[in-house]
Amino acid sequence: MEEGDIYSLLRVILQRLGDQPIAWRMDGSANLRVQGVDVLVHDLDIKTNKEGMRIFKECFKDCMVKEYYKEEIEGDVLEFTFQGFPIEITNNKYNMLHRIKWVTFQAMSLPVLPLKEAREFYVAIGREKTVTVLDRHLS
Repeated sequence: MEEGDIYSLLRVILQRLGDQPIAWRMDGSANLRVQGVDVLVHDLDIKTNKEGMRIFKECFKDCMVKEYYKEEIEGDVLEFTFQGFPIEITNNKYNMLHRIKWVTFQAMSLPVLPLKEAREFYVAIGREKTVTVLDRHLS
């Protein structure tokens, strides 16, 4: 996924969410990319809470692929395909929505997981290559 694709997807998400009161943040490789880390992005990952899941489901009902409970994350997942790209929305007890930082990406204000906290997460799940990339970026 190129930066222009990420921008297009995020723009649509912001437009569809509008001014609804929703707690959410970027996650995964797209979270790292919008904060300037040079990583490949294959999909868009978003964390939210139970109410956010309901709002995302309603806003993207025309492109929803599936909804299920994922045992390994102990949480709910919504999968969409939009403009040919996969979007995964998750809610679990590890959503860390209290750790949000706002960044500007191509003139959009976006809620993200700060890089130091993202690094902690990647250490915890054993993603050594991503930790190395983050260490380089953070130094």
